[in-house]
Amino acid sequence: MKHFLIIILLAFFAVGVISVNAKASATIATFADPSRNSSNPLFKVDYTQMKLTGGWADTQTGLTLRIPYSNHTFTDAWFTMTEVGITDTSGDTSGGTIDFYANNTSTNPLVVIDFGSGFISRYGFGANEIFVANNVTITGSEIIGTLSEEGFSFSFANLAHLAGSQNWTDGFTATAAFTSSAVTHDTPEPATICLLGFGVLSMVRRKKSA
Repeated sequence: MKHFLIIILLAFFAVGVISVNAKASATIATFADPSRNSSNPLFKVDYTQMKLTGGWADTQTGLTLRIPYSNHTFTDAWFTMTEVGITDTSGDTSGGTIDFYANNTSTNPLVVIDFGSGFISRYGFGANEIFVANNVTITGSEIIGTLSEEGFSFSFANLAHLAGSQNWTDGFTATAAFTSSAVTHDTPEPATICLLGFGVLSMVRRKKSA
């Protein structure tokens, strides 16, 4: 009996090791450009004020937020972003928070991205933990497991001059597509754990009946 108790302990230890070590790089959340029209931008880059603002209001439609991580899709989603400071002419930015919400809700955000710093250019805006330690964390109601090496990127399109300016050095507005990724540390499904448990218990019963 002692040997089978050891087997049980080893089996559950193995489950624990698998749950800790199982990891893979994955897309967390993404959306295609919901605007495609420079008259309805998602971002404003203002170099005269050295600040970046962005978002897509709940009253607007067309943003389909796909979350492969949880295998869920939300139509007419929306997002807010805190004002982000542009700290120098090379494109470094301060930190901020981006909150994604389901349509017609303003609480319990689906995905929350916090970042300590980032980078802005005419091509896009983002931050990551892989090549640059931007202190990015991704949480939210759709994020259940443990993530590491998080990163996100907005790819700009349909750039337009700021109102009243014809100089790109003053800044621009842009529409954008979005993606985010991370290394996921998966835990085994409850059904898998149950099957392992039943398998071990059946071994014990066979030993007793032998």
